[in-house]
Amino acid sequence: MKNSTPFTVYNASAGSGKTFAIVKKYLSFLFTAKRNDAYRNILAITFTNKAVEEMKTRIVENLTAFSNGAITKKQTVLLKAIASETGLSETLIQQKSTAVLKSLVHNYAAFEVSTIDAFTNRVLRTFAKDLGLTMNFEVELDEISILKEAVDRVIAKAGENQELTKVLVDFAISKADDDKSWNIAHDLNQIAKLLTNENNLLPLEKINSKTLSDFHDFSEKLKKACRDQKAFAKECGVEFCGLMEKNGLEVSDFNGGYLPKYFIKLQQENFEDKYIAKWQETIAEKNLYSGGILKKFPKKANLIDQLQPQIALLFEQSKKAVMAARFYDEIRKNLTQLSLLNHIGQAVDAIKKERNLLLISDFNKKIGQSVKNQPVPFIYERLGERYRDYFIDEFQDTSQLQWENLIPLIDNALSGQDEFQQSGSLTLVGDAKQAIYRWRGGKAEQFMDLCGGKSPFSVEVFSENLPSNYRSNAEIVHFNNEFFKHVSQYLNFAPHRALFENAHQKPALPTGGYVHISFVEAENKEEKMQAYPEK
Repeated sequence: MKNSTPFTVYNASAGSGKTFAIVKKYLSFLFTAKRNDAYRNILAITFTNKAVEEMKTRIVENLTAFSNGAITKKQTVLLKAIASETGLSETLIQQKSTAVLKSLVHNYAAFEVSTIDAFTNRVLRTFAKDLGLTMNFEVELDEISILKEAVDRVIAKAGENQELTKVLVDFAISKADDDKSWNIAHDLNQIAKLLTNENNLLPLEKINSKTLSDFHDFSEKLKKACRDQKAFAKECGVEFCGLMEKNGLEVSDFNGGYLPKYFIKLQQENFEDKYIAKWQETIAEKNLYSGGILKKFPKKANLIDQLQPQIALLFEQSKKAVMAARFYDEIRKNLTQLSLLNHIGQAVDAIKKERNLLLISDFNKKIGQSVKNQPVPFIYERLGERYRDYFIDEFQDTSQLQWENLIPLIDNALSGQDEFQQSGSLTLVGDAKQAIYRWRGGKAEQFMDLCGGKSPFSVEVFSENLPSNYRSNAEIVHFNNEFFKHVSQYLNFAPHRALFENAHQKPALPTGGYVHISFVEAENKEEKMQAYPEK
């Protein structure tokens, strides 16, 4: 299938030659460009310094090899692929390589292959004044130490602010009452991490204006809601026990006695059931009485059958009430730490202002606040560059905010034309199965949507799978295929299930390879920590 759109997505599983595909396309752009310094208008983004170094090295090494003729077997494959894609002769590619390499050596700083954090840092420094930052701000990578210092500052305010002091003291007492350490610093350090996670930006905005009093009032509402749900669950237990007494039924009349024991516990205000028992899954369908009851007391069995719909309803209602009570209680347990989040955030802001710092997690948020509201030509003017072609590697780990910040720049390139009447392009490469940064805002579903044809631009997206595995031997590839197919059965989210079902690769290397799996049995964390090193 021929690609007629400037927007290409490579769905590249592990070992499928994604770096080869990126380098081939990057060099093809350089060789077909009207100018030898076309790299000035190309922005290639990846996620780690190691990946940046690898991509730059591959590009320069291939340009060098093409220009001097000392081509390896692998580079010969690349050369022929570029010749096929561009329609250029190998001789012309060699001449073009020499010219491009000469230009690149003299303008290496314009060879823009960088991490996404390095690029956003440059954007931030360009817009520092607009964002109320000084030009010489420092980027703080060790966010945990800043959060810890902010927490210590909040705790140190105990005794100064009466309302804050009461919250801190009550929190310490509640921890002691639960037989936990009264030291609240650990809990506050954990909750403080929410401040640096992109996933929490919108929820945090909603509680920014809430005071300690607001949280206290909400906690009281949760307490009441929890009590009400437990009271309702207890009433379900009372009603069931009343049904048994009214109809002359006993615990032994029910299969295993599990059902009446469950409701008796509710009547006694015991709400500890885990709701994982098999009998609970079929309470509305299977017989509730034991086989002996059916033979000895058929009338009782018939009576239980008649009561079964009512009993099943009582069970479902009680389960719903108990789960709701647990839900409210869990929220309330974390409410105190959450109520202090604004104070911790204010302390973090004070530290950043004092030391002229910017946390690395602030990058995308700051850009989103300013750049997205600026006209695109103005952004380019301020950056001093005009990128025409974009490459983004490991796209499955791009956060939603990072992608939203890049869309205006890319959209302008795709819809416009340069001095040679050429529009820009976008090439994305990724593998949703390898997404590892969801904890910091990475959103694999963005890549899955693009592979499915959903484009945020005026141009269509051309999606291409790289089907072969050039890294692993055949047995390993076959094992991976079976593994992903097997795992897909246990995924409830349909897009993820389809992703794993279709994760089939073709082995490009000869037959061979070996896979062995052994399981380490451990009852708890201590046993696990002992068993793994021994294994």
